[in-house]
Amino acid sequence: MAQVISASRRTDIPGFYSEWFVNRLRAGFVYVQQPYSGRMSRVSLLPGDVNALVFWSKNYGQLLGRLEDVEKTTRNLFFHFTITGNHELEFHVPDPREAVGDYIHIARRYSPDHIIWRYDPVCITDKLSFETHQERFVRCAELLQGHAKQCIISFAHPYRKAIENFKKYTDHAFVDLSGDVKRAYAERLAEKAARYGIRLMACCNDGLVSEQIGKVRCIDGRRLSLLFGSPIDVRAAASRRECGCTRSTDIGAYDTCGHGCLYCYANSDKDRARSLQHRHEPEWNSLRADVREVDGGLDRKG
Repeated sequence: MAQVISASRRTDIPGFYSEWFVNRLRAGFVYVQQPYSGRMSRVSLLPGDVNALVFWSKNYGQLLGRLEDVEKTTRNLFFHFTITGNHELEFHVPDPREAVGDYIHIARRYSPDHIIWRYDPVCITDKLSFETHQERFVRCAELLQGHAKQCIISFAHPYRKAIENFKKYTDHAFVDLSGDVKRAYAERLAEKAARYGIRLMACCNDGLVSEQIGKVRCIDGRRLSLLFGSPIDVRAAASRRECGCTRSTDIGAYDTCGHGCLYCYANSDKDRARSLQHRHEPEWNSLRADVREVDGGLDRKG
C-alpha cells in the first residue's frame, strides 16, 4: 500500500536538507535508521508508493524553489510550519516576518487547507513569560490572518535532554506549569486566535481540549484523504502519549537539526547536531550516512 511520508518530526528536512531530499525523490528510495533499535530499512519514494508528503519545518526557504521537483513524485503535499519568534530558545530560525512570507507563499500556491501554523511548544522560563508568548502569538496571528485556519500548540515537556541543554547553552530556567495554569493560558490564546479567524488545536495535550480548543491529528489520514481526493491509510499510529496521528513513515534522523531549539527532544547535544549537519553530503542515500549493501547486509559510510 502507498504510504504517507513524514519529512520529518525528527529534524528539519526543508530547512537543512532540501537538496538531499530532492535527490532521494529522484532516486526513488531512502535508507532510514530506526532511532531506538538502530535497524536500517529501505523506504521506497517511488511515485506509486507515496500517497502524500507531510513536511515539518521552521524554515521553508530552501524548499520553495524545489517544489516543482517534489511535485514530480506527488502533488499531495501538506505543510506544518512552526513560527513563534522565540529567538531566546530557538537560536537559528528565520525572522518571523520572513517565515510568514513563506507561509503565505505556500498557502497561495496550494491552499490554506494544505498548511497549518504551529506555535509549538509554548515554553515558559524564568525569563520568558506567558505574557511575552501571548504578544508574539498575537503578532503572528495578525500577519497570518486570512491564510491560516488553525494553529497547533502544546506546552513544553521537561525532557532530560531539554533540561541539560538549558543548563549548557543559556541562563534560562525551565518553568513547569500545573494543568490548570496550562488550560488557562491555552484558553487565552484561543480567544486571541479566534479574533483572526484561527482555531486553536492541541497536540498531545488532551487536558487543553475544550469547546474553544480542538484535538489535532498532525498526520490525519481522513483529513488528507478529503484534501487530496484519494484514499489514505487511517489506521491509528500514535508516536507518543495522547498522539492522535494515523500511519506514516518518517525519514528523518535525530541529532541532525541545526536550529538549536533548547526544548527539543530530538537533539541530545546542539553542537553535535550542527556538526553532523555541516558534515552531511546531499548525495548520501540516508540522512546521516551513505549506506551500501554488502554481502546481504548494510554498511554505513559517512
